[in-house]
Amino acid sequence: MSSVLHVQTRAYPLHFGNLELLPDNLEVPGHGSVGLAPGRLESQTYNPERLVVLDLTALVRSAVRLPGATIRHCRARVLRAGTVLLTYAMTHETDLRALDTVALDEFDAAVNTALRSADAQVINAILDTAASSGLLGNPTVVNTGGISTGMPSSIDLRVVRYNAHFITAEPPWERDHRVLPMPLGPHCSILMSYTYAWDLDADTPFDDVLTALEPADITVAQISVLFSAMIGSRRILTQLARANTGLMEDHDFRRFLDQVWAEFYMLDAYRLESAQSHRATYIAALANVGLPQAQQNATELLAHVNSSLRAESTMKTQRLDGRLNRVAAMLTVAVAGSFTVDIMAYVAPDAPVAIRVAVVATVVALGIATVVATLVARGNTSSRPDQLRKERRLFRRRVARSRA
Repeated sequence: MSSVLHVQTRAYPLHFGNLELLPDNLEVPGHGSVGLAPGRLESQTYNPERLVVLDLTALVRSAVRLPGATIRHCRARVLRAGTVLLTYAMTHETDLRALDTVALDEFDAAVNTALRSADAQVINAILDTAASSGLLGNPTVVNTGGISTGMPSSIDLRVVRYNAHFITAEPPWERDHRVLPMPLGPHCSILMSYTYAWDLDADTPFDDVLTALEPADITVAQISVLFSAMIGSRRILTQLARANTGLMEDHDFRRFLDQVWAEFYMLDAYRLESAQSHRATYIAALANVGLPQAQQNATELLAHVNSSLRAESTMKTQRLDGRLNRVAAMLTVAVAGSFTVDIMAYVAPDAPVAIRVAVVATVVALGIATVVATLVARGNTSSRPDQLRKERRLFRRRVARSRA
């Protein structure tokens, strides 16, 4: 019976831009040291993408326990396009060749859930150390509070997507009927969305295995970048709907948007830089996971958020202009009053005290009246939403009575 190597590749979209520096190693608090090495995407033939490789096998084996599974390899590849690809290679006590395609997919999902729960602490510590050491520069993450600059451990795990790969000689699994047949590169067959079978020896050197999987894993990195942008955008829309935008301004979102699209199209360059056989697999994987439709949806959503932020910024500017106009009006009254008093002192320096007191009192009263009128107008403006809510409640009550 041929053995099966089960490989899962997660894509963490951290939006860190270009790699800042390459330290000799990372000292992960409580877990030990991790070595770093330069690498590249070997399936690219024209301008190979350079990356940083972290071999996490020893560290993960000591920290993660997965019943019925043996972790053979664990690698993290840090791409310049703001993404970290974390790849596990495992063997299982369960005979995966005896499972049908649906059962195989369910098994993979269960393993992924258990693995994410088991390795959350150590992987978060590794990513945070990579950020604090300067390897990732200053990453921007999508967390529970929206889009922020912080540590990768605060990333919303919903933006992390993954591929499943089953590597064995003569894979026995049938393609799901919902997957359309498409031209593919050698050794690859698509079983389901995000699920692939590879006709390779399970004992193939792991570097060669990673090279074979690169076209499919680049697609999941692109999907993760889009999911990150869309989830962050939905949170911003929720904040706008509640009139609570926090510190997010339209220019901040524009910079984030520029970064997202720069990363997306840097990954998309793979279709031009990769070899012919790998390119075929990449294009088929793109169509299978529905990336073109996801890109269109993301474009529309991001454009809507951008226009909403611009409208919110315009509203804030109008409110500020209104406040400044009121302040300017009060200052004008004060200056006019002072000017009146000065004229009175110049024109009639010998005027009786009563007339002087009357002029000063009139000026003071006029200033006080202006301030009171400004405050009353502001109060009426701020109380308008409350008045509208009261009118809506009264209208609902009348409707309910009429129906009764």
